[in-house]
Amino acid sequence: MNTDATYLLTGLALGWFSLGAAVFLVRFAARWWRVRRYGQPIDHNALLMSFGRRMSSAPDQTSLVSLLVGEIPKVFQAQRAALLLPEEHRLVSAAGDGLSLPVSHAAARWVAAAGEAQSADRGHLRRLILQGSSDIQWAAVWVPVMRGTDLRGMWLLESREKGLHYSPQDLRWLTALGRQAAIMLEAASFAEQERRTAHEMRALYRQVVTARETERGSIARELHDGVLQDLCAVTRDLKALEAKNDAGETNLRKLAGHSGETVNALRAICNDLRPPLLQHDLTSALRKLVQDLDIRSGAPIHIDVSADDLSVSDDAALAIFRITQEALHNAIQHADASEVAVRLTQYPDRLRLTVTDDGQGIEGGVDPARFVAEGHFGLAGMRERAAMIGAKLDVQTAIDYGTVVVLELSR
Repeated sequence: MNTDATYLLTGLALGWFSLGAAVFLVRFAARWWRVRRYGQPIDHNALLMSFGRRMSSAPDQTSLVSLLVGEIPKVFQAQRAALLLPEEHRLVSAAGDGLSLPVSHAAARWVAAAGEAQSADRGHLRRLILQGSSDIQWAAVWVPVMRGTDLRGMWLLESREKGLHYSPQDLRWLTALGRQAAIMLEAASFAEQERRTAHEMRALYRQVVTARETERGSIARELHDGVLQDLCAVTRDLKALEAKNDAGETNLRKLAGHSGETVNALRAICNDLRPPLLQHDLTSALRKLVQDLDIRSGAPIHIDVSADDLSVSDDAALAIFRITQEALHNAIQHADASEVAVRLTQYPDRLRLTVTDDGQGIEGGVDPARFVAEGHFGLAGMRERAAMIGAKLDVQTAIDYGTVVVLELSR
């Protein structure tokens, strides 16, 4: 190999070496600059999947807010964070710290219009922030919480520790989280609204039940103290006349019999409106209920009570009685059962009531909404009465195997 070729190869080798060294130095310098400016690289995809799952499984808005203003900012070593949610014409901090911002604020409108996280060190956004309240001037990043084109809130993060900045990848990641947060906030809002509606409906039902029981008691007292006493007096007078007058003995006997039947019917109505035995104890009232229904029912009804010194509140006793009454009426009228059993058992930690029949079962299951839609409110009423006293009601049924109503009240 001649000298010129050697020089050429040597020059090429040195050139490639210099180029490689230059590329390495440039990359090293770029990496050093990025680490110095943005900190150690973050695996955004892994974090997005992790926090995305956690947001999706958040049970309520409070848990979701805790993620957005507590745990996620820690990933960036953000010194502070806030989530502002709409309230009338303002965006109000979900943490209840008094931080608020008008929805019409120029910075909020500008960030929402862009639909992406914005760094507050950008000139235009910085000028808009400086024109507003001093309460928000600490925010280094603004993240719109968007659902489509609707602004569901604004997520603010303060500057990072050690003078680090938010990278473009960080902003894109925060934008994606903000959009998912909007979806979960909307779902949490709907769930909260449903819970609130259910609570209001339960409170309304409680008022209706209380008013109805009060009215039943009033009617029972009026019938017992008024009409029933008058009929009892008429019955006594007729029997007295029957004993003195032989001529009209047959007619008087018939009148006395009809009057006595009317008295018994009124007593039954009064007992059904407000069982007098409930004033003494629940067990006696349930035994009398079963005894009366057993006489009128084509299927025998049995009761078994395993409870010593049973003591429950008046509200709980009335609810248990009415649930038993409704379950027995359903079994008698609809189950076509050959036998019905009531069992009341007291455990150390709970009271358990079961009403069992061996009838035809309930076709289509025991979805309360279906029965309400069909105009049958018995099952829904039993569930609401159970909820009023903090008890759990379960109805188990199978075609041709019967139905079991189970009520459990914690002690």
